[in-house]
Amino acid sequence: MAESKPILRCPYCDSPFEARPTDNWHSAYSFEEPLISSFHGEVKKQEIACQNPKCKKLITIYWYAPMEYFDRM
Repeated sequence: MAESKPILRCPYCDSPFEARPTDNWHSAYSFEEPLISSFHGEVKKQEIACQNPKCKKLITIYWYAPMEYFDRM
């Protein structure tokens, strides 16, 4: 099965980039740290540089397991 990689947009210049989740468990993402009540377990912080040569700013992505998933179980 192919790994799903979401296409996100740089919050600074709006350039698209392919994101790589840290693992299958942490499937939700945010550019801001999520509220404690919105996730299960821990948040994994990932920093990448924008690939747009005119931007190249550091982008922080927070990967987490959304609490809504566990509410359905």
